[in-house]
Amino acid sequence: MALLVRAALCPSAEAARSWQDWKASRNFDDITWEEMRLLVPVAARLAEIDPRSPLRPRIDGLAKQIWTRTQIRLRESCQVFDGLNEAGVPFIVFKGGAQYAEGLAVSPRRVMGDIDILIQRRDVVPALDALEANGWRAVGGESFALLRQSLPGRLRVNFRKGQHGEIDLHVSPFHFARSTPVLEAALWARAKPANLVLRPVLVPDPTDSMLLMMAHGVEGGGGDWAIDAATRMARQPIDWDRLVATAEQRCLVPGIRDGIAYLIQGVGLAVPEHVPARLARARVSATERLKHWSNTRHPDDRSRIENLVDGLVDRILRRRGFDLAVKNARLVRAMRTPGVWMNRRRGYDTAPSAAAFDHHLSLRDVQGNATLFFRVRMDPPENPRRFLFEVSVDGVAIGQLRTRVVGGRSREPVDRLFRLPLPDGRRGSLQVVISASPLKLVRPDATAAEIARFSAAPFRIVGIWTA
Repeated sequence: MALLVRAALCPSAEAARSWQDWKASRNFDDITWEEMRLLVPVAARLAEIDPRSPLRPRIDGLAKQIWTRTQIRLRESCQVFDGLNEAGVPFIVFKGGAQYAEGLAVSPRRVMGDIDILIQRRDVVPALDALEANGWRAVGGESFALLRQSLPGRLRVNFRKGQHGEIDLHVSPFHFARSTPVLEAALWARAKPANLVLRPVLVPDPTDSMLLMMAHGVEGGGGDWAIDAATRMARQPIDWDRLVATAEQRCLVPGIRDGIAYLIQGVGLAVPEHVPARLARARVSATERLKHWSNTRHPDDRSRIENLVDGLVDRILRRRGFDLAVKNARLVRAMRTPGVWMNRRRGYDTAPSAAAFDHHLSLRDVQGNATLFFRVRMDPPENPRRFLFEVSVDGVAIGQLRTRVVGGRSREPVDRLFRLPLPDGRRGSLQVVISASPLKLVRPDATAAEIARFSAAPFRIVGIWTA
């Protein structure tokens, strides 16, 4: 990545050397999506740094295709602003969207996958209402009823509309940081008005944008953020002392320290000397170091022990006032032995229901602080896949359930037992709805195989009881 970033940013001689080194180390037919994104700004310099390259026609074609797709996605995604503005929900556009809103993305030909939007926790419900009314759907397949309950704890959710519209809705500006009312209020107070695709938006001030792009960029491992940072540093004043102070207050020092080192050593940008020196002297707790290390490693690369340590660190940091992104705190997995064995005879006293995507059930004489048990039956899929269900009680979503079914040659139906605590105070007669959920929102051009793998599937209720 660093070689392509240098080819996009450095003076001609250094850019040409970096470009030749990248070509010597990579097979163009095997490049990653992250490299393709960086080739878009590099393509604009090929006439200068490698005019006779046989790759120029292919790179120019690739760059035009990706750039055009970005513009279409930007145009369709910005429709979300209309609904939020009509609902009176203030929002901040940051990262790549802010680069476009401030006119900093056209020259380096910034590629963008989605628009990052920050709202305040108090506005979660009206913001979700606006998205639902305007046809947006959660990429993970969750219902809006569940998201109204879970989004404040998850911190962010991706939404999609149509073929190209895609946004990332945040209630915290960082995936991992200390959060206090004073820090959040200061971020919003410094935000500045701008326009994106002829729509009014707010963007962070330049210093906050630098902090945000480094905190997210170091975690993600791509190179777009470094080009964004170089563009801002060239065109806007950065308050480096406030950036360092905010990094210390939000306990982001390890990530910002790595980001500054990359800008200086990897790209050759001029950052004031006292900035890395002050970051090097900053005190960082062991838990903050571990969380930074965890965030920069892909979950698939972690061992079970490393995942356990990460979970322990999360608990400690939450008690210290940190915001931490989680996928879904309300996710419940199917029961396993010995719970299944202990309940092996329960729930079979009535005939299974007919297969359906939604089941509406009535419970009577439910005692306080009860736990809901129910057994679902699924037809085996042709290939192994996960199944998701959502549960609501008296119209309030209380959880999402997940299980995996191997399928294959066996045609025998598969039963799974779930246990879910009922909300405090729920007693007497209750109306329970159990619904099948898609694993993720499939695009309009999805293949039949993708639809079979990710869409919701009908199921039967074998038994339901409380204890």
